[in-house]
Amino acid sequence: MKVFNKKLTTFFLLYVLISIFFSYSVLAGEVITDMAGREVELPEEVNRIVTSYRSATQFVFCLGVQEKLVASDLSFERISLFQKLYNGEKLPNVGSKRHGLNIEQILEVDPDLVILFPHNDGPKVADKLEEFNVASIIIEPESYQKIREATQILGRAFGVEKRALDVINQYDRINALVVDRDKIEEKKSVYFANSDLFDTVGKNMLQTSMIELAGGINPAKEVKDGFIKTSLEELMNWDPDYIVVSQYYSGTIEELANRVELQALKAVKNGNIYRFPSRVEPWDFPSPSSYLGIVWLAEKLYPEKYTDLDIEQVVEKYYNTLYDKSYSELGGSNL
Repeated sequence: MKVFNKKLTTFFLLYVLISIFFSYSVLAGEVITDMAGREVELPEEVNRIVTSYRSATQFVFCLGVQEKLVASDLSFERISLFQKLYNGEKLPNVGSKRHGLNIEQILEVDPDLVILFPHNDGPKVADKLEEFNVASIIIEPESYQKIREATQILGRAFGVEKRALDVINQYDRINALVVDRDKIEEKKSVYFANSDLFDTVGKNMLQTSMIELAGGINPAKEVKDGFIKTSLEELMNWDPDYIVVSQYYSGTIEELANRVELQALKAVKNGNIYRFPSRVEPWDFPSPSSYLGIVWLAEKLYPEKYTDLDIEQVVEKYYNTLYDKSYSELGGSNL
């Protein structure tokens, strides 16, 4: 009888231990590694999402989980794409990448997951949220490979791996449209301007990758990494074949083309000055739609190689896949 009771007790204890382990595993959820190398333990379900900067919000929309947004950063109301696709109530804002994030506001909306940036106060906010048992993921989509990685990570975190794969397949489809840059004998030089003509970019920036994937050369790449403040003298020395400006460039293309001090530049003399699309969302910014910037720029640089390319059809299909609405339905134009 004592042997029987001992076996029963052992069985019971084993059952309790297994039950505790199983319950903990379900409660803990999946553990994933974010783009800052942090191991993040996700909740069992992610139904309440906070985004802290524009790129993060763009991934939320392309992965089709925008109905789970409970707060976002200040850029939300300035991006046409978000306004056209979001049907929920006005979202609380949690601050911005530039001016800082509001921890109290983030906690107030009781998020399951917060998507953060890798710089400024992003990592500090991640540490603070951990104290309150709030999961956060840091993403850094500052290259095309990293855009793919961010898509995969967030697809897993949101539980929409199939959707993430569909989006990545669209990235590959766009890449396949671009002529092999290694076969281009004389590559065009391309100068990129941000909000001001003399604000440009160097190595390890998405815009430089975009220029190179389109078959061009960024002369500013040889200066340094990151954002660069340049000068008229340096721009004249580079004498680029093309000048492309950000969607957020402060002036107009006409004003730029008419600047007296720029008339000797090849890009100005040949009328090769363009503004990146689009007002729906900027394609010169780290996001899923920046893949379209590659094919758009490639067609501008080497039109003779893309005579059979219908850029408008490409863009319409891309937006239909990523956002379930065509580019024209979202108010896009002027490609």
